[in-house]
Parts: sequence; C-alpha cells; structure tokens
Amino acid sequence: DVFYDEECVREAVFQKWRQNLDQEEINVYSAMIDATKDFFDWLLLADTESTEEDEDDESK
Repeated sequence: DVFYDEECVREAVFQKWRQNLDQEEINVYSAMIDATKDFFDWLLLADTESTEEDEDDESK
C-alpha cells in the first residue's frame, strides 16, 4: 500500500504490469498474483470508494 499511498507508482502502471506479461513472467504469474491479490483487491476497493465519494460530493 505504501507505493500507492506515497504515489511512487501510478495505479495505471500497476494495472498495465498485471495485464501485459511476457512469456517469462507467465511462468511466475500465479505466485505473483497470489502474493499481490490483496493489494489489487484493495486498489479496486479504494477506487470504488473514491468514485462513490465523488458522486456524493457532486450531489450536494
């Protein structure tokens, strides 16, 4: 979460990495996805909550 919170790496970069694996990376993909699953779940949740907050702010 530190990389995201401190904006060291943009969310789009994390997502691009996850979606664009080369053949070498595919060999270790399962282990990496297992290890990063909680982080990506958190990213999706944070994005959803942010969108909901933005919608609430706009409706006021």
